[in-house]
Amino acid sequence: MLLFTLAVHAGQTSSALKVGDKIALQKTLKTMDGRTIDFDASKPKIIVLEFFDTYCASCIESMPKLKALQKEMGDKIEIYMTTWQDHKTIEQFYKKNKYLKEKNGILPTIVSDSILHQLFPHKSVPHSVWIMNGEVKAITYADYVKKQYMSELLASAKISVPVKDDFKELESVVENNDLHTGTNNLLGYVELSKYNEQLEQKASVNLDKDGQGRAVAYFNNMDVFGAYLSLWAKIKKPKFFMLPQRIVWNVKDSSNYTYSDLNQQNYQEWIRTHGISYKRVQKTEMDESAWAKLMLADLDAMLGLEVNWKMKTMPCLVLKRVGKNKATAPRGDSKLLKVESTSSLTFMIDYSGGYPPAVDEVQEKIAFEVPKYKNLEELNHGLENYGVRFVKELREIEVLEFKERGL
Repeated sequence: MLLFTLAVHAGQTSSALKVGDKIALQKTLKTMDGRTIDFDASKPKIIVLEFFDTYCASCIESMPKLKALQKEMGDKIEIYMTTWQDHKTIEQFYKKNKYLKEKNGILPTIVSDSILHQLFPHKSVPHSVWIMNGEVKAITYADYVKKQYMSELLASAKISVPVKDDFKELESVVENNDLHTGTNNLLGYVELSKYNEQLEQKASVNLDKDGQGRAVAYFNNMDVFGAYLSLWAKIKKPKFFMLPQRIVWNVKDSSNYTYSDLNQQNYQEWIRTHGISYKRVQKTEMDESAWAKLMLADLDAMLGLEVNWKMKTMPCLVLKRVGKNKATAPRGDSKLLKVESTSSLTFMIDYSGGYPPAVDEVQEKIAFEVPKYKNLEELNHGLENYGVRFVKELREIEVLEFKERGL
């Protein structure tokens, strides 16, 4: 329940606040458990309003980390989850959510919010607002709610983090000619640049025309690995899930090309350092496959890479026919895993993780109904009636090699 109103300092033309704006509270704010929040009494703490809802999986996943941060920093910060959903909905969600209960991740929560959303409008959650000394210090991404940034703000009373503005009008890549002030005189050009805050992230082959009627192909703010993978998908339709084992890195440091959970930076920080944007302008129009081949060649040349599919022998899970299919008609049991073919079964194994690459040597359309399993032995037991079995053997399979020239 919200028990306060906000007085916005003179000079603002709308209710929405931005970084640097001052706010004055005329009344206090209460969380769903009755805790009173007094922004004035909280000085010089950092107040973090973390907007979320129960439909946002990443929001829920981050709550234990936020609670750990709250515990670590003590009374220097106060983190409040903030949602438009009502008291009953959130209370039931917290009561039933096993993940939050096991992780002890429930934080003080503001419910039935409409006023704060008007002050800090957004289209997507999580959405993070930091307030200190009555001033909005940051409106940013949840990835930046970390000790290093909180400590920096407390020490210097200022912070430099990206602004999350869901309503910002992004530049059109077609009209973005930062490197080419005289593009009307050019017959065509290729541009590869670093991450650009003014461009919306877009993968694969995006096609358009510029003001001169020239064909434009582009992608924006992609990691190098993701860019290559999305372009190759236009040429070579994927027949398997892209497991880490199917990537061969012959490079000095693969973290320059793809993000890993082991990285010390969060993704938002990493992509702003390592993301790339590409644009090619030319007279000739082509289909997506032809564009993709041309774009791959450009990336190879400008990044000093050779990225190609090759064959490599490695341990695999091979699906083999070992007997007749004795399975009866599907039972429709909701507790069983259902797949339509052997290729779908091998894809499911790859997608589940924790296993070597799966290879389908049966190639049949079979309506599988398999009990849920914890290991390979349990899975094979569930496949007995179908006369198929997964066996660990060496196979030569396709892998995508990233090779830096000179290595």
